[in-house]
Amino acid sequence: MLAALLVVAGLPIEVTFKGAGGMNLKGVVSVPTATAPVPGVLLLPGSGPTDRSGNQPPALITNLLKEIAERLEKEGFATMRFDKRAAHVYSAVWPKTLPLMNDFFVWENFVGDARAALKHLADQPGVDKKRLIVLGHSEGGLIAAQIAADTVGTADSPAALILMATAGRRLDIVVREQVTASLNRSGLSAEIQKPYLDYMEKAITQIKADATVPPNPPAGMAGLFNESASKLMRSYFTLEPTELLAKFAGPVLIVQGEQDIQVLATKDTPALEKALKARSKGTVETVLVPGASHNFKKVTDPQKEMGIAGSVVEPTLSKIVEFVKKL
Repeated sequence: MLAALLVVAGLPIEVTFKGAGGMNLKGVVSVPTATAPVPGVLLLPGSGPTDRSGNQPPALITNLLKEIAERLEKEGFATMRFDKRAAHVYSAVWPKTLPLMNDFFVWENFVGDARAALKHLADQPGVDKKRLIVLGHSEGGLIAAQIAADTVGTADSPAALILMATAGRRLDIVVREQVTASLNRSGLSAEIQKPYLDYMEKAITQIKADATVPPNPPAGMAGLFNESASKLMRSYFTLEPTELLAKFAGPVLIVQGEQDIQVLATKDTPALEKALKARSKGTVETVLVPGASHNFKKVTDPQKEMGIAGSVVEPTLSKIVEFVKKL
């Protein structure tokens, strides 16, 4: 059994900790040298095989979480980020059959991994256990919401949440919009689009019913409706983000890219705001970052630009720091 590794003050240190089911997970923790305990921020990546920096190498390199962590560390806060179990660094220990993979990549395991990471951060000398913040990007924001809902009224509850490009609606709704928009951008005729849209509807319905995927997907659809993650997708398609967040009584910061075409500033952000403002306790702040993509990179035309290159645009970083400083 691997012992929890404590960090050397002021230096980012590689750590290993036990996630859900006892899986060994790898990450990095940084705690500044300070005269008093400081807030700690756990950074959670988005969906897919995303690592501690917010990347899916070699194709998708954003360094979103790395840049955020470095800014927080510079400002005197503790941070932790880790490679999620879907990251390819763990491929050697992944199950080898589809049924076992389906059970390995379930929502409960991703949430359990994040809760274990939050505890690991809390256990570090110099971290204020009463000022722990969970920052989640995209899927990570949903995991943050789940943690907040699951730990209400307990000592494990985070003090605050930062939701970055986080869906405010069930993901079956979001996926429908994403697929339809993608097909429309491709310029395909309605006749050619129809098999894709028909399969999408059938897949969503079947996944929600019994966590299985229909056979014979059109070209390019198998990756979206993956047999090895159908149980995870059932959780995606049934989870109501606003219901989870309604249970949390602490402060929440919503950070949303104006040019995000995956999670929409016009639909998801208002849904999050409405639910959070309706709470009897807890504050909510919203930052709409001008010209920012889903990964908070500058884009001029989001229909043509991927929005993954360059530095994280302001006021993304400054507003996150400002929020943490108030805790």
